[in-house]
Amino acid sequence: MKKISIFIIVLIGLGLMFSCEKKEAEPVLDMSKTQKATLTSPEGGSSFILERVKMDSVLTTFVWNAAQYNLTHLEDVKYSIQMDLADSNFMHSRELINTANTSSEIIQVDLNDLLLGLGIFPDEARDVEIRILSFLNSASDYSNIYSDVTTMNFTPYSNEIYPKLWVPGEYQGWDLATAPKIFDFDTTGVYKGYIYFPEDAPNFEFKFSTGVINYGFGGDGILDPNSDQNLTVPGPGGYNVVVNINTLTWTGYEATESWGVIGEWLAWAEDVNMEWDATKQYLHVTVENIPAAENQRFKFRANDAWIINLGANDPDDGFLTPGGADIPIPDGGTITFILRFTTPEPSYEIIK
Repeated sequence: MKKISIFIIVLIGLGLMFSCEKKEAEPVLDMSKTQKATLTSPEGGSSFILERVKMDSVLTTFVWNAAQYNLTHLEDVKYSIQMDLADSNFMHSRELINTANTSSEIIQVDLNDLLLGLGIFPDEARDVEIRILSFLNSASDYSNIYSDVTTMNFTPYSNEIYPKLWVPGEYQGWDLATAPKIFDFDTTGVYKGYIYFPEDAPNFEFKFSTGVINYGFGGDGILDPNSDQNLTVPGPGGYNVVVNINTLTWTGYEATESWGVIGEWLAWAEDVNMEWDATKQYLHVTVENIPAAENQRFKFRANDAWIINLGANDPDDGFLTPGGADIPIPDGGTITFILRFTTPEPSYEIIK
């Protein structure tokens, strides 16, 4: 009987022990033990001058140490890189980056738009404060933790320096805000630009617009600001148009221009066709495995022929001229070629 009593007591003890184990508290996220992220590059005090001709290039790469929470097996940490004018206490901060990585390349045009949105004037050097928000999910702000603030100096460029006309049409939903633009680079009332009409457009009707005055069809090559009839082009493709609002005339609707890249590695015999980016309003193509060679060079040309071709000025200043010099790319590799018609003269950029 005594043995049975002892056995029962042991069972009760074991039951209590396991019961206690079950009641142990689950691990808790303790934010007091969290290590905040730290921006390591660029260094505080760095200064950057942004350039319009390099708008799609990488200005710098932001690198930071990861935030560390006191628990393991958590979901991935997310990071939001926020910027605001110095001494503003981030009251009107803008988000530059949102990522789960601990580094991110900064493209000039993206940063420039953010800086202008903060109220910084073009060509004005201003101190900007930067911080990193680390968090686990957006359902709650409990896991939010901010880095120390880093101050840098930035000078943006103007992205609207010339008079412009919008070109809304059926091909882009008649949306003035997102319509491509052509520019009066000499402020003489003559506007120039490249307009691309996709193959799947419902039709190829459009107008030139100041936002107030809409120029419609007044006859072949003639504009009428009072016309209800839309302008049109024969079909899909790119058109280099010239609009003269002094004489109410326009040209460029007669033929399309399909642009490509041609070079030494192609024996100057065939083109790599470029694609149109409707948002950024430029032509682009990425070519891989270009052989490195001392004489490796390229040019842009239209319609797979040499009648219209663009090469570099002498010296090379990033702008292009008809029949200009071959452009050297001796290092080869993978290169993104960009061709713009939104500058006073056609311009180019190569991104490696």
